Amino acid sequence: PDMYPGNCWAFKGSQGYLVVRLSMKIYPTAFTVEHVPKALSPGGNITSAPRNFAVYGLDDEYQEEGKLLGQYVYDQDGEPLQMFPVVV
Repeated sequence: PDMYPGNCWAFKGSQGYLVVRLSMKIYPTAFTVEHVPKALSPGGNITSAPRNFAVYGLDDEYQEEGKLLGQYVYDQDGEPLQMFPVVV
């Protein structure tokens, strides 16, 4: 609901996974990632921001391999809210 440090989906370590289950099948055209801006971050850095990430489409949460929808890089010097197009 806001952009303050700690109000997020935090991951321990340098890697993490997130599965979002939707109520119906969709065909996404883009994804957005938002991270707290440097100005609101303690110490003025956002080294905890995601850097390289990939998005996969799954038919269900138990599917082991999904369809790659894109590989992306979050720009820590860019805007806090960044959009990434689906590349398939």
